[in-house]
Amino acid sequence: MTVTDVVGITLGILSIMGILLGALGWWINTKIKVATYQIQPNANGGKSLADLHKKVDAMCLDMRLVKSAVTQLEDEMDQLEADVEGLYE
Repeated sequence: MTVTDVVGITLGILSIMGILLGALGWWINTKIKVATYQIQPNANGGKSLADLHKKVDAMCLDMRLVKSAVTQLEDEMDQLEADVEGLYE
């Protein structure tokens, strides 16, 4: 066997390994896309997990605003009750 034969066999083996690794990478990528389809941004007409996350964050912000408004109203109500009780004393 000559050096040319060894180089040819080595390059052939490396080419076959490159093709196999490329195919394996494609197969893994396809499996990942199939497994994560439901949470991708364009799945379900755009109603993905990221969209849900944004809506929940917006709802939490609204609830914090409502909570602060209710707390303020409760404080004002307590003050009003104290004022009314002060009128009867």
